[in-house]
Amino acid sequence: MTNFQFPPRATRGSMLGFSTGQLGCVFAGAVCGITALNLATAGQLLSAAGLFAAGLLLGVLGLARLRGRRITEWMPIVAGALVQRVMRQHRYRGAAFAPRRGELDLPGPAAGYRWLTATAADGVTEVGLLVHRAEGTVTAALRCYGAGFVLADTGEQRQRLAAWSDVINLLGGEYAQAGLVRWSLLTRTVPDSDDTAQRYLAEHATDTRSAAYQSLAALTAAAAPAAERHEIYLTVVLDRRRLAAEAKDVGGTDTALAVVALERLAGIEAAVREADIGTGGWLSPRVYAGVLRSQFDPDALAHTSTDDGTPAGAAPHAAGPAGMEQVGWSYLRHDSGLSQTLWVYEMPRQPVPMAWLIGLFARTVGRVAVTLVAEPVPPQLAALATRRDKVATAGERATKQRLQLVRTAREEAEARAVHQIDAEQAAGHVRYRYALLVTVTAGTVEELHRHARVARQILARAGCEAIVLYGEQDQAFLAGALPLARGLKPRSGVWA
Repeated sequence: MTNFQFPPRATRGSMLGFSTGQLGCVFAGAVCGITALNLATAGQLLSAAGLFAAGLLLGVLGLARLRGRRITEWMPIVAGALVQRVMRQHRYRGAAFAPRRGELDLPGPAAGYRWLTATAADGVTEVGLLVHRAEGTVTAALRCYGAGFVLADTGEQRQRLAAWSDVINLLGGEYAQAGLVRWSLLTRTVPDSDDTAQRYLAEHATDTRSAAYQSLAALTAAAAPAAERHEIYLTVVLDRRRLAAEAKDVGGTDTALAVVALERLAGIEAAVREADIGTGGWLSPRVYAGVLRSQFDPDALAHTSTDDGTPAGAAPHAAGPAGMEQVGWSYLRHDSGLSQTLWVYEMPRQPVPMAWLIGLFARTVGRVAVTLVAEPVPPQLAALATRRDKVATAGERATKQRLQLVRTAREEAEARAVHQIDAEQAAGHVRYRYALLVTVTAGTVEELHRHARVARQILARAGCEAIVLYGEQDQAFLAGALPLARGLKPRSGVWA
């Protein structure tokens, strides 16, 4: 099977492999150490001991790592979690106790969404749009259907990947200029409680008395309790201000905003279909609410499938959880489930098969949601970022040569990645900021830990480095388990 390789991430905002925060802590620790020596020489031993201890602590904070992150990166997370506990914001009450009855009530940063129903050109089909008041965005989700990628031959796999890369470039190019802010691809496994295989066999069988039918019926009946189905959702986020500027020409109302949004969505769906990816249309408010609701409440009966496999949905105002709580440091309790979200902070550095993540869906048991959130970087900012990375790489190389320090193979690979990204941008490819999140959901703490451990092992075998988002599970669940295309930090200043 043909392999492909992710370019290693270049070290940004760093010197000699250290971040700005690390260098600050080490410098402050060195100053404290020098001052402590001066005080000890002057006979002030007590003050010298205090400053020496402070310098040692700053050095540890700057250089040590804990559970995949630098200590300096843990400090704001710990501070935020403590403030959240003190202010009792680690719990959320919805349903009858929701702060806004009759509207969409989601916890945390997702609390600003409201429903906007758009009607397609046929006058019948409804599309559910989520408008975020504070962020000024419009969100919609497209149901997609995967094909037998693993069973396809190498040539067909390459063709499908090339077609998907064309869709990615189209989203980050033409549609980004037309108002697309970011997009996400969420793939989740859910128990097939409707026994789809058994129903299909019963409806399409021609001879129910044959030995072949009896054998196949026995196999599907035995597999039914553990059967799962995969659901794929492409979520796009549009800039409401850009859409509103065009909607002014047709009245400037919410209806006009919906019409302009539907034009964008129709083009995106057409591009996805041209890539030979099956689609089931943009989710209606009820179906969209059913998807959200089923993630908060895995045991809910609202998210059942109809005969054609389409989710039945739920009332739009009941899409949020009845209750949610961040328990401890590593997982989240929500309605009838427990979830833990992993962040893949390092992609594979070695060539991997084209179906490199298939193990997350074929080897895990239970509910798993894998979300890729991507934000296209404007061409001007992408060029600035690439130039900055090349200058930083050249400066680091010159500094190490002057100090006669050895460059590691990882640093050489990062330098090559910078030149590769520059060449790809020159060829017309779009630069993206992205995040890959994996959310595991179970019914008990023991099952959750077991399934999360299996997911981490599968990611490690695929060459990924993943960590649990400790102290941030409430925000991580919104980004990794829900088709809302969240989870990326805003760009700071002019940097990509």
